[in-house]
Amino acid sequence: MGTITEIETAIEHLPTPQVDELAAWLEVHRARRAAALAAEEWLKRARGAALPDVTTADVMALTRGEE
Repeated sequence: MGTITEIETAIEHLPTPQVDELAAWLEVHRARRAAALAAEEWLKRARGAALPDVTTADVMALTRGEE
């Protein structure tokens, strides 16, 4: 028997309040996982995006509208 099948079988035997609790936990878990994946994808795109000879001070000045 596979793990998913075992989990499904166990869930079928849970009382309704515990099913609701499990469903809420799964939603939080999925949201956290999605956020972590989104952050990792952003970091992958950001790596190597820096321009040669541009310093952090230059970027900060630009974001402040100083240049």
